[in-house]
Amino acid sequence: MARKSSGKPWLHGASGWWCATIGGKRKKLDKDYKVACRKLKARVTQAKRGDASGREWLDASFSELADEYLDHIKATKKPASYVAFRYGILRALRILGTKLRVCECRKFHLARIEQEMTKRHYSPTTIKDTITTVQQVFNWAVEQELLDSSPVPKYRKPRARRRTRIISPSEFKALLRGSDRPFRRFLIALRLTGCRPGELRSLIWEWVDLERGLWIIPEHKTITRQREPRPRIIPLPRTVLMMCRWLARKPHKPADHVFLNQHGRPYTKDCLVTKMDRIRERAKLGTKGGERVVLYSARHTYGTDGVGKVSDIELAELMGHTEARMTHRYVHLKVEHLQDIQRRVQGER
Repeated sequence: MARKSSGKPWLHGASGWWCATIGGKRKKLDKDYKVACRKLKARVTQAKRGDASGREWLDASFSELADEYLDHIKATKKPASYVAFRYGILRALRILGTKLRVCECRKFHLARIEQEMTKRHYSPTTIKDTITTVQQVFNWAVEQELLDSSPVPKYRKPRARRRTRIISPSEFKALLRGSDRPFRRFLIALRLTGCRPGELRSLIWEWVDLERGLWIIPEHKTITRQREPRPRIIPLPRTVLMMCRWLARKPHKPADHVFLNQHGRPYTKDCLVTKMDRIRERAKLGTKGGERVVLYSARHTYGTDGVGKVSDIELAELMGHTEARMTHRYVHLKVEHLQDIQRRVQGER
């Protein structure tokens, strides 16, 4: 005979399982009391929603729940967002494994991610983003009523470090010497345009205007913060324009990527990070102020070199910033003026 429900799990001595009386019947929950409490709470919530036959997500693996989350992201967000979340989840799963159950997840596992990624020399920003992605999976599950609550609602993540490292001319030459030809082109374009690495990596021929010497990127990082969404216009310095004209001689389709690796395939984010690590080591570039040279250092160097040559507002617009304090409330500049700013930054007439 099942005992009267008390609203809490009770121990079944013969089996060692914590159980609960649900619908007048004994239901095994788990051998761990805290997990049993969470499962009981989830079952009660499901019953109230009339969803008692639904899947028991507490018993599912975190990787399965993450797959559901990625399906949601793929259907509702931009491809770049899906890729970013996918890589964040993959980084976490390499450390946590694929068998960790949702009911077993604790803050300890976030701490483990932080420790392991620190050992592997990931930046504080990447570590923070990875942990945040794991938390977002659980928050989404709560919003979708798959879980009653998140097992990792709060965690003190490492602070994202602001990049200040610039690349000296001698360091840039050393990087070029250690690179293969396709990646050398990528570095030169990155350094001379001040683009974000992700913008250059995703650049396709449809966005290239060789007649006017422009890259016109319709989807970019700051478009969601613009009052009137508009494409990012990047005037091309002579060197980069000549490079694009040379690359355009090869057969290509509008949807093909402009910058390809030595195997003729588009660069992935992780590929670029790994490649930069190898080239930095080959060029024997150490850290300065605890900061290594990374791809984004080229953008920071571009911005630093432009200070004093053009106004802050012009430089912010040229670099694709839309923050109010940097652009004085969405300053709109014409294409011709942007081209003039680019020429002055490059010291061209």
